[in-house]
Amino acid sequence: MAKLIVTLDGHELRECAIGTHAVSIGRLADNQIVIDNPTVSGRHARVYRDGPHFVLEDLKSTNGTFVNENPVARHSLLEGDVVIIGKHALLFTLEGGAQQDETDAAPFVPAVDDTVPVYGGVLPKTAIPTAPDRIGTVRIIGGSTGQSEYTLAAMTTVIGKANTAQIRLKGWFKPQMAATIVRTGDAYVVSPIDGNVDVNGERVSNRRELSNGDVIAVSGLTLEFRLS
Repeated sequence: MAKLIVTLDGHELRECAIGTHAVSIGRLADNQIVIDNPTVSGRHARVYRDGPHFVLEDLKSTNGTFVNENPVARHSLLEGDVVIIGKHALLFTLEGGAQQDETDAAPFVPAVDDTVPVYGGVLPKTAIPTAPDRIGTVRIIGGSTGQSEYTLAAMTTVIGKANTAQIRLKGWFKPQMAATIVRTGDAYVVSPIDGNVDVNGERVSNRRELSNGDVIAVSGLTLEFRLS
């Protein structure tokens, strides 16, 4: 099931399933995702299914639509893409690993007020198996999360303080959603959301494909990536 996870300042607000009908995003109350902010146009953008793909389209908004910090007019979404509209970030993810038919998906109509965080049940905890000879892991070499090693079997692994993050940051001021590690086939890509991400001492501003032995620093946590 494809969905958008709506966040504000790293806090998870809610999620919206993408079915057979387009999901509209904007300031007006009749959008499927309502963002009540003056920087957002009344009809700002939409996401719809085009064959096997899910497409984001900017609807000639005043302030533009961004994917991974880059302005877009039309963009085929990939697992882990972060859509920025106004001050909100919308994480695109596929639950179950396939862009399957969703004719039974119910429409999602959130409340106009998008300022109150809603926690719990936003991100899947169940690991999605990948090929056993290409499984990624991260080992904690600096900082503390409660575990010394994590297997990156899910399509999207979230690093943050949120209850639904797979790799939990500790600390009062840590971001709810600092970064994601996304599995795309046999490759893994790290992307910042609301935290600073360095790989081998170099700042990642958009996304970066990981190589065996890379050292990742995320909001005070240091991890070593391994692909075996």
